[in-house]
Amino acid sequence: MFGFFEKLMTHFAVILTAFFLSQPILLLLICGPHGGFIPSSSSILAEASAADEAVGKWATKFGDELFLLAQKITKSQEIKEKYKEYNARVELKNGTELIQSITDNVGKMLARKMDAVRCIQERAETVNENFEFNLTWAETNFTYISSKYSTFNGNSSEELQPNEADYAYMYRKMDLNQDTHFYNTPVDTEHSSVHVPSNVWDRSERVLKTIQWSEQLDEVFRQNYQSDPALSWQYFGSDTGILRHYPAAQWTDSRANRQDADTYDCRKRSWYIETATCSKDIVILLDHSGSMTGFRHHVAKFTIRSILDTFSNNDFFTIFRYAADVEDIIPCFNGALVQATPENIEVFNEAIEKLDDPEGYANLTLAYDKAFRLLRTYYDSRHCNNSSTCNQAIMLVTDGVAGNTTEVFQKYNWGDGENGTSEMNVRVFTYLLGKEVTKVREIQWMACLNRGYYSHVQTLDEVHEEVLKYVDVIATPLVLQNDKHPPTWTHAFTDKTYDPKETDTKPRLMIAVGVPAFDRFYRHENSTNRRARLLGVAGTDVPVEDIDKLTLPYKLGVNGYSFVVSNNGYVLLHPDLRPRGENGIINPNYNSIDFTEVEHLFEDQSPREPGDSILMIRNAMVRHESQEFKDISVKFHYDKMRRVSEEKQDYFFAPLPNTPFTLGIVMPTEYGKTWIKVGEEVLKNKHMKVNISDFFVGENWKVHPDWVYCKYHYLEGHEFNNSEAELRTFLSKMVKSDWKWSEQYDEDESDRKGNNDLNCGRKTLDDDAYYCNKELVQLLIFDAKVTNSSYGEWRFENEEEKRLIERFGADLRFVATMSGLTRWQFIFGEVEVETDREFGDYHKTAIDETWYKSAILQHHEDRTESFVYSVKYYDDPMEDSELKVTASHAIFPRDGGKEAPACVVGFQFSHALMWEQFFAITAVDHCDGCMPICTNDDVDCVVIDNNAYIVIGQNINTTGKFFGEFHGDVMAAMVERGIFLSIEVYDYQSQCKEEPITNSDGHSLLHPLRLLSLGWRWFVAQLFFQYQRIQWWVDGAPFMEYTDEIEDEYVAVGDGGKASASKPKSDDDDEDALFDEPEPDPVYKPCDMRSTLYVLQPNSLVGINDQVVAPSTRPFFVKKIPNSNLVLVVVNVLMPSRSIRLTTEPQRMNYQTNFPCYKLNMSFYERRRIEECYTMHKEEELYTYCGKASRLGLTLQLLPLTMILMFYLTRCFMR
Repeated sequence: MFGFFEKLMTHFAVILTAFFLSQPILLLLICGPHGGFIPSSSSILAEASAADEAVGKWATKFGDELFLLAQKITKSQEIKEKYKEYNARVELKNGTELIQSITDNVGKMLARKMDAVRCIQERAETVNENFEFNLTWAETNFTYISSKYSTFNGNSSEELQPNEADYAYMYRKMDLNQDTHFYNTPVDTEHSSVHVPSNVWDRSERVLKTIQWSEQLDEVFRQNYQSDPALSWQYFGSDTGILRHYPAAQWTDSRANRQDADTYDCRKRSWYIETATCSKDIVILLDHSGSMTGFRHHVAKFTIRSILDTFSNNDFFTIFRYAADVEDIIPCFNGALVQATPENIEVFNEAIEKLDDPEGYANLTLAYDKAFRLLRTYYDSRHCNNSSTCNQAIMLVTDGVAGNTTEVFQKYNWGDGENGTSEMNVRVFTYLLGKEVTKVREIQWMACLNRGYYSHVQTLDEVHEEVLKYVDVIATPLVLQNDKHPPTWTHAFTDKTYDPKETDTKPRLMIAVGVPAFDRFYRHENSTNRRARLLGVAGTDVPVEDIDKLTLPYKLGVNGYSFVVSNNGYVLLHPDLRPRGENGIINPNYNSIDFTEVEHLFEDQSPREPGDSILMIRNAMVRHESQEFKDISVKFHYDKMRRVSEEKQDYFFAPLPNTPFTLGIVMPTEYGKTWIKVGEEVLKNKHMKVNISDFFVGENWKVHPDWVYCKYHYLEGHEFNNSEAELRTFLSKMVKSDWKWSEQYDEDESDRKGNNDLNCGRKTLDDDAYYCNKELVQLLIFDAKVTNSSYGEWRFENEEEKRLIERFGADLRFVATMSGLTRWQFIFGEVEVETDREFGDYHKTAIDETWYKSAILQHHEDRTESFVYSVKYYDDPMEDSELKVTASHAIFPRDGGKEAPACVVGFQFSHALMWEQFFAITAVDHCDGCMPICTNDDVDCVVIDNNAYIVIGQNINTTGKFFGEFHGDVMAAMVERGIFLSIEVYDYQSQCKEEPITNSDGHSLLHPLRLLSLGWRWFVAQLFFQYQRIQWWVDGAPFMEYTDEIEDEYVAVGDGGKASASKPKSDDDDEDALFDEPEPDPVYKPCDMRSTLYVLQPNSLVGINDQVVAPSTRPFFVKKIPNSNLVLVVVNVLMPSRSIRLTTEPQRMNYQTNFPCYKLNMSFYERRRIEECYTMHKEEELYTYCGKASRLGLTLQLLPLTMILMFYLTRCFMR
């Protein structure tokens, strides 16, 4: 400690420094324009180099002890020698050959799915064309398996209403069994079942006929599944609205209220509409004149919402409202069509709900002219005059037209190119609203003369069916060409049958492929219906994880990855794609995340302003090109975007044939070019009389749970508790003489290039058929052999080693390899924990673990034998009863002058004992009082890692937190000196919580009519509630769909065998709810976040031989702790400093323009239109019609109109 004189000098130095800080000019004269050194207590008392040397001795002593401990416990040198002993070969990876191999494998898998769907389509067309239907017999004798009403163990997915009980005989009982392949959903793989929406009557002639003939599809379903057991749900969606899906199962009910109608309709799903209509450019015109007030305005908004629900990511649209003038609904979208992403659709829906009351007169000619001019710009830019792949349409929503608009059509749609006219062939769809309408003829002819369809919508009940009719019209040229059946792939969607485990962080993403089936009756000479129509769409789902498993992740290596990008530039597979936020809520735009939003290049320094390189990569993939881009500098972030490093990556990509997707891989430029190549390990060990199963004894090992080593094709009957038990089964089979290596998709003649013949009779597989990744299994066996001897029974070499290990409380060691193998060992015996989870349960994924990635990056950074030390982030859950430090070290075997990452070794030890050891070392004075020791309150000694997170601090509560939160001035000074590099990364997938707007209680107190208002609301609510329970069982009968929650997912089946009907609410519950204001649910909106992260620059520490002093910053010493990623920082806390707090926590970004306008530039990114679109046919007029007025009877209209009138009056009353 200091003496009296030393204390006096210290306080004098504080006063002097404060004086300098208060005199900027004087400070500038002393320090110079670029900063400098200010005398401090330590520099006054003794030579600065002595203090710096003392800090260096602490760092060296602490580092040496850690390094000795690490070498002893991990046996890293021993394992490294084993690779040499077993002749590990380091070979170069050829990225071009690798991407070709991967795309071939994935392409073969996707081709099998398309073949399966084509087989369904072919059978559907044949059966339908030759089917003889007997309505009289069917009405009394036909039965089928209903997904909703068929019972299993006495329970059905939906209960029949009392007035439906007479038809209970129609629904056969189900015989279901849980199936592992379908995620333990009870299914019947011998039959399919049928879902019928509530607004479709299954006893109407067309519907009943479709259900009956489609039953013959079961044979195709079974054949497809038996030849490709990896097939997911297969289905056929009919244009009648019924969905036949295989295997049979009870319908998953996604309705929040069981009393609501079942609104699932396959005709509104993206796989159906995209297959039928291809890509579309659409302008919607909303009449906003004075005649559209009240009920008509309400129906208009609902009509537009229903139209938008039929759009997908391949469509572009906008909405104009017109009266005397024409205005964009979203002003910043002026002059542009925007992509129909879920996010953009929601923006338009919200804007329409907030529209002012209609007023003024309607100038439809002006509206048409603006719509045509906008479409013309896209017509020209997409070269529509040179191709037939442009689908353009105008949709008019109005209650009538005031004049003649022929001149507009003559100018843009019917012209001959003379006098500024053109022939754009834009379709026009008109929706006439209201019961009492005039000039029907004019609005009908607008549609009929422009290849469109006219709909007269009188009630909300009719909106759904009338909107869907445009799909059939646009599909007419596709049907008429009668030759090709182009497959259509959807963007990603979430599988709602998936029941995630607690440990799962991501929902299961799916894509779907659909193929159109044509109704050919219109070609029969004796046909009474000369209308060309779509029969339906055959489809199947493909889990995105099935693609991921075929991308050879073990070969891509650590910090390498694969991705898939669509024709719109959206990612459906990427390690940074996060469909579910940290709040557990699905991100509304998860299937429209652009490639530029997940790849962070170093050149991208401003948010939402991607640089040239990333756009070049993206556009090449969108164009379906095969290319490679090398040495691209990226902001490589990991550990939940809390750590970052500047790295170089190589990009390789190639198109997936017959799909809109491009598959790419990324490999680190430096260490990603090599890997460990092994030979025939199974045969080699067999010849040496070594049982390969002996390398996998005990329970303290895991294999990567997401990688495929060996699997049975049919999972049912081959269930295993875990991946390790499954692997053991196959290891025992491999040593037998009849063992054969089989691939998942063994090639046959149908798979050969140039063979376009459809094979619907592929060889079916035996129940015990299996497949393996031979290369990965051989590598796994080699890794197990290399690490096996080092992970036998632990023995201390001597007492000194034991004392060292006990001093740091090191109790666990581990190794993880590039083949996905993880081993761990308890030094002092296994300790039982309350959670029954141990190291291997928390860290299963080997090369994907943070400590694995960090060790590889550390080796790449300093090329030494150093270890990476880390503690959990302060906010992360504990894995053990006490805080542990995790240390890891990468092993790179060398061969032929090359090295390759083979494995990472590591250990865990007590943070508390490490803390004690550190302060014991730093309590030693090495310079005779030239500076305080670390137990002195005059300094704060902190050990931080290479990303500036605190590993050791005097305050134990700072562990795992960012250093800059406590010493912001010092952190800023280290950035200014280049000791740390600050890197900004952007998260474009965040969800920000919006504060709910709550009404003041005083509002109701100030209005005496509040009670009467609530009573009126209760009366109307009861009336609506009773009406919704009525089932309208007539052909085309209306049904209430006021809360038509349309989602983009294919809701399949699940949870069968359980009584799913919930207890209905009593009327009293509804009455109480009216007077009880519940807490509003939190509302989350998509937002952009910025994180400023930091990474150590070790070379910048060379040459720093004294304390660092900067203006308005506390003086500090900084020393690298040898053989580690750690830095010792000693801060003089007696000195004053500027108040600065830095953070790595994500911060919400605020733009000059509001959402969604700041994302508008993304609408102009390059896209590739879907190919094989059929938009015109010379015979179209012969086999189509353009609509007529609604034939709905007055009797059925009366009650719904009464309800709607009451609803409208209620809204007026509440204003």
